[in-house]
Parts: sequence; C-alpha cells; structure tokens
Amino acid sequence: MATPARRIAAEVLLRVEEDGAFANLALDAALRQAGVLEPREAALATELSYGTLRWQIELDRALVEHSDKAIDALDAPARVVLRLAAYELLHHSLVPERAAVNEAVELVKELKLSRAAGFVNAVLRRVAETRAAPEPPSRETDPVGNIAARFAHPRWMVERFIKWLGPDEAEKLCQANQQQAPATVRVRRGARERALQALAPYDPRPGRYSPDALVLSGAPPALDIEGHEEGLFQAQDEAAQLVSIYAAPSAGANVLDACAAPGGKACHLAEMSRSVLAVDRHARKTQQIAEAARRLGLSNVEARAADVALPLPGVEPHSFDLVLLDAPCSGLGTLRRHPEAKLRRTPAEVDELAQLQSRLLASVQRYVKRGGLLVYAVCTLTPEECDEQVDRFLKSFSHFQLEGPPPGWPHADCLDSRGRLRTLPHRTGTDGFYAARFRSGDSP
Repeated sequence: MATPARRIAAEVLLRVEEDGAFANLALDAALRQAGVLEPREAALATELSYGTLRWQIELDRALVEHSDKAIDALDAPARVVLRLAAYELLHHSLVPERAAVNEAVELVKELKLSRAAGFVNAVLRRVAETRAAPEPPSRETDPVGNIAARFAHPRWMVERFIKWLGPDEAEKLCQANQQQAPATVRVRRGARERALQALAPYDPRPGRYSPDALVLSGAPPALDIEGHEEGLFQAQDEAAQLVSIYAAPSAGANVLDACAAPGGKACHLAEMSRSVLAVDRHARKTQQIAEAARRLGLSNVEARAADVALPLPGVEPHSFDLVLLDAPCSGLGTLRRHPEAKLRRTPAEVDELAQLQSRLLASVQRYVKRGGLLVYAVCTLTPEECDEQVDRFLKSFSHFQLEGPPPGWPHADCLDSRGRLRTLPHRTGTDGFYAARFRSGDSP
C-alpha cells in the first residue's frame, strides 16, 4: 500500500483536479478523515499537496518529454499520480528513485486505475534518469518564458507582472509565490496572553505589521489547535488583517461588510466598532460568518444572506459610517496559500472580475453616510482590479474623494506613493493585498 501521506496528497489533488476544490479545504478535510496521523505524515501530506500544485506547470513540462501521450489526455488519477511522483523526483533529492516510482504504481492501483500502472511506471522511470526539469528558454531571447518556466507560472501572468513591475521585480514576485506561506492567526483583542499560552507549542512570534497577528511554526490547520474553539484566535494572514486596520472604524461606527465571507475582516472590524452587518450572497457562508462571530464572543455582528449588487432589503441609503467592499477577485496575491489559482485563472476572467467589481462598487457606495468612508479591497495584484478600478470609480462618483491612510499609520512599506494599501509577497512577506479609502462628500 502507498504511504498515508502520499495517499492523502493524491486524494487532495484529485479533488482539486476533478471537483475544483480549494486545496486548503480539501487538505483539511482529508487530514481530519484520516484520523490520528503521525505529525511527520501529516506534514508530508501537506508539503506534497501544495508542492505538486505549486510546481505543476514545471512537472507537466518534465512529464511530457517522457510520455507519448498528452498529459491532459490522461485519466485524472494517472495525471495526479504522475505529477505527485514527479514532484518528489524533481524536488526531493533524498527520496530514492525506486520508492517514488513504486509508490506511484501502488497509488494508481489504489485509485482503481490498474490498467495505467505500466504506463505510470515507464514514464516515471524515464523522469528518474535525469531528475531534472527541461531547461527554460533563454533569459536574453525570451525573458517572459524564462521566468514562467523557472517559477512554474502561466506565461500570461508573468507578462502582466512584468508590464506592471518590470522584469527584475516580477521575477522576485514569482519566486516568492513558490514559497510556503507561514501559518498566521489574528488574536482576539483582550485574549493575547491566553492565546500565547495555547499556542506555545508552535513557537508563536509577533507579526511584522499587525499588532493582532501571531506567526506560528509547524502548526496544523488552525481548527485543530487548542484555543480555536474557545475563540482565542482566528486564522488570517497579516495582509488581510491590515485591511481592517487600514479601514480604521471608530469605536462608535456602524459598519457594512458587503462581501463578508469567510468573516475574518467582519469579526476584526466588530472588535473595533459598534456594529457590523456582514453580507454574503450564500446562506451557507453567512452561517459560517455567524458561527465565527459566536466563537469569538462577538454579539455585534449580524450575518445576512443577500446580493449587494442589488438594493439590500431593509437597509436605507447613507446609513453606514464605514462600508468595506472586499470584492471577489482573481486572488493572485494569495498564490502562496492557493497555488491552484494560477492553474485556473485566465486573462478573460480577470477582465470579467474587474467588471463585477465595478458593479459592486457602484451598488454599495449608496450605503455610505455623507462624510463616511468606503474601503475597496482585493487580494490580488492586477492593475485592472486595483489602480484602474479606483480610477474608474472616482470618475463615475465624483462626490467621493480618495483619502490617504488613517492618522498614525506606521507602515510606509505597505503603502504606494498615493497612500493606498499595497502588500506584495516578495516585499512584505505577506499575501498580496490592495485597498483604497474613499471619503464621501455631498451626494451629486
């Protein structure tokens, strides 16, 4: 039988491949279903799952050189097993070739595809002869292709990064995207000492930017850590925490979080303000938001299922001091945590999402009080969804003025030249986030 770690990783990769699952959710579910595992096996399953997705573009290049069949033409279990074993062969030099190949053959049998065992064996033995990816294109003649091949990113994505950042910084960004993001939690305000005690086995250290952040070492999913159910903390990257801190509601503010799932920012804002109406289109997700608020002991969060692209039933215009639109986006700032995103996104989707964001901004701006604040945020890096989106909004709604960071903002390296929040993995070591603040004047 294949080892538990490899079997779990294959199950996760299949769910991502066939069902469009998010890797983190699929992995958490697979680990819980596996029951008691040695910590080493759980860590290896995690590393194999994320590593295979992170390097999938490179792995497919290596496999296609040794296969007489197109990778996309194979049955999904064969594809997944080939990539998993190729990842071990190319990125785990201490794994014996025989172990990687034999485990792959056993895995494909356990996945009820015995007829592919001979093919998998033959392809992987050829890969094992060199244990190296094909040479990338020349940096001089094809700089985009060179970066795309070396760091396993789609070519179109690298082209956009280069256009925005230039080749040197685009390369650093792609390299940073290939690193595992640290496990980070946001501690409930007033519970820091208790949280530090509960998290002591994971060597918690303060975050670099958020006063509420703790960065952990060797931690399992936050749901499985002592103190989570007691509401001492919530899993959340520092950049996501900075969005709420950048919004900076007053203690007496009424807040609308217009696209609130999974609820991290809604709960963070509730710790700073009088009340939060957390809205999401999906009833199941609003239940998750309500549960997170309950677990954290927050009685000032109302979770409601509604589509903010339409008028909200029972909500009057100009009724909130702060409106946060953490809009649906391409998610290209979170590739360290969600490597499957770079395998799924297309240029057309970026353009479609930018149009959706424009519609949502036009809809939610009506709920900002005169003199109130609208904050637009996305966990992506594309100009279409960031600066260009802000410019379009300001042209359409002239009674809003762009405003800089809140008074006393201490993190200049998290701002662009115009005072907009911008974090980049290779610069800040966090996820990539963007946010802008708009102050409402008189209605037109």
